[in-house]
Amino acid sequence: MMKPILIKPARSVHLQLKKTTSMKLDLAAFRPLNVQRATEGFKCYDNQPLTYWTTALAGEVGELCNMIKKMQRVERGGIDGGSSYTAKDITPEMLKEEIGGIAIYLDLLASLLGISLEDAIIDTFNSKSVKYGFTQFIEPQQAGQKK
Repeated sequence: MMKPILIKPARSVHLQLKKTTSMKLDLAAFRPLNVQRATEGFKCYDNQPLTYWTTALAGEVGELCNMIKKMQRVERGGIDGGSSYTAKDITPEMLKEEIGGIAIYLDLLASLLGISLEDAIIDTFNSKSVKYGFTQFIEPQQAGQKK
């Protein structure tokens, strides 16, 4: 089993997350709201090619990767440079926003492909557990699904 990668920020980078009220997100209930906002607010959903959504998703992932790259470069003694922001400028809120954007675009892409994001996560998690002999499985009741 792989150990998670821990990011140890440089002393000048503030990454203490504030405790917030935790809400549960029902992915199935989120989908219609996400599609409606894309369609009515941004004026783009099924009128764009799939490459629009894959590029949007890649952009969000790239932005998150760039932030982490800068943080780790500084942590390892590198310069704190950048064209639009530096490692010391990165906040937990910025990281959270990129991760949220990834989830939002991933849901829209899955929707256009006719894939339930919740089913994709559960099925993939469980099939990898079977493949590698892990004992962790998501039970349908845990996920709010009936099978």
